[in-house]
Amino acid sequence: MAKDTTTEEAPSAPPTVPPEPPVIVRKFKVKDFLAEEDLKAKLNYSPNGLSEAMAEQAGLFSYYGVLAAKASKQVDDIKILIENTEAKVDREIRTRMALLGEKVTEGIVERRITRHPQVVAFKRALNEAKQIEAVAKTTLEAFRHRKDMLVQAGATDRQERAGELSMAVKREQEQAGMSARDRVAARFGRSAAAEAAETMATP
Repeated sequence: MAKDTTTEEAPSAPPTVPPEPPVIVRKFKVKDFLAEEDLKAKLNYSPNGLSEAMAEQAGLFSYYGVLAAKASKQVDDIKILIENTEAKVDREIRTRMALLGEKVTEGIVERRITRHPQVVAFKRALNEAKQIEAVAKTTLEAFRHRKDMLVQAGATDRQERAGELSMAVKREQEQAGMSARDRVAARFGRSAAAEAAETMATP
């Protein structure tokens, strides 16, 4: 009887899982569009300079409208970055969990995406950008109120000027009336004096 020389095959080694690569966090520099603006000085105006304030109002409103639009665009750009980053991180997490033989569930994937350093960095940048956007929109609204106040102040100033002009015209009319009466009285006085003189001169 021949001796069985069959040997059992050694179990295959599990696949080698590469180590998780280090996360390099990319920073997003949030721009503060109003950082160098002296808003208080530009919102204020002098009652004695209404014409100048009205003349510059349109330019200021347009300028800060552009800044508000840029602040809103910055928020939208960061939101797109977050969406793209979350999609990329989602794929990486699912791939690694499959290599490790871990059970992939939506809850686990979602929590890991939320805690990912790059996602966290971009969300912090988004919060900062939203704050800048809110300030820019508030500033633009302040210039809308400034316009309304200038219009009201201009109307009040015109009313006051009209009142002053009316009073001046009335004074001139009164003075003119008094002068006319004085001239009539003077003429009447001279006529009466002349008649009296003639009467005394008649024998």
